[in-house]
Amino acid sequence: MDEIDAHFHVWELSRFSYPWPDSTVPKLFKDISFSDLTLELESAGVKHAVFVQVINNCIEEAEWVLKSGHPALRGVVAGVCLTDHKVLSVQMERLCHYDKFVGVRHIIDLESDPDWLIRDDVIEGLKIVAALDKTLDISSRPHNLHLVSQVAKQVPDLKIVIDHIAKPYVSKSLDVCPKWKKDMEDAAACPNVWCKISGLVTEVDPINHSAPWSSETFREHVNIVLELFGVERCMIGSDWPVLKLTDANYKEVNMLHKSLIAHLSESEQKSLLRSNAVKFYNLKGMPN
Repeated sequence: MDEIDAHFHVWELSRFSYPWPDSTVPKLFKDISFSDLTLELESAGVKHAVFVQVINNCIEEAEWVLKSGHPALRGVVAGVCLTDHKVLSVQMERLCHYDKFVGVRHIIDLESDPDWLIRDDVIEGLKIVAALDKTLDISSRPHNLHLVSQVAKQVPDLKIVIDHIAKPYVSKSLDVCPKWKKDMEDAAACPNVWCKISGLVTEVDPINHSAPWSSETFREHVNIVLELFGVERCMIGSDWPVLKLTDANYKEVNMLHKSLIAHLSESEQKSLLRSNAVKFYNLKGMPN
């Protein structure tokens, strides 16, 4: 099976101004190149991948990746201006010239307004995105996960994916954050919302990134996601190179994901590792 990694990043610190990574994370505060990506993908036998933005409202970052010509690149999720609709329309027209431009994301952690995602101007911007048949990645966390279902209901034609299963406290009992499950239930009740099983290992010890983990650390949360969304609305991504914060490598995380879905049928595993990313992002030239 030719897997698709539904979530990776690259960056070049001298090319753009990045809000993160910064000097507080020395393991990542350096150039992460396409050559580095090639080595990591090859280590796990992964041949296809989707880039997800790091900089808000910076289509130049997306164009840099789109023009890279990397043989594994199958889709690019860009940072656009969702609040100025004239600017957004120009940006979307420019990006839509590229077949591999598939969707948008805005890192809502960088916004001071906790309800930014459901502001009227943002919702209107998302309607423009939906009208062009592009997708939305949402980088939510437990404290703002409840906004996902609200957006999904206001823009029902927009396909939305929750990144990193909304970053729950995976090393602790669900009793620590019971609202995560309830808000996931509300999101999953919206047929246009999907979930990305990714970014797991960095949430075991999100401050020090030193606590040990095994597949059992994540099984309860991943099983809940699979139950709520169904296999048909989930996909898997590495979140490379952010996973390096834990000193894990790409192949280890790839094997972790496979161990968490090993109980599923072969066709269900294929859906999670490939077909669902093709369907969600409408990846061109990629059979399911």
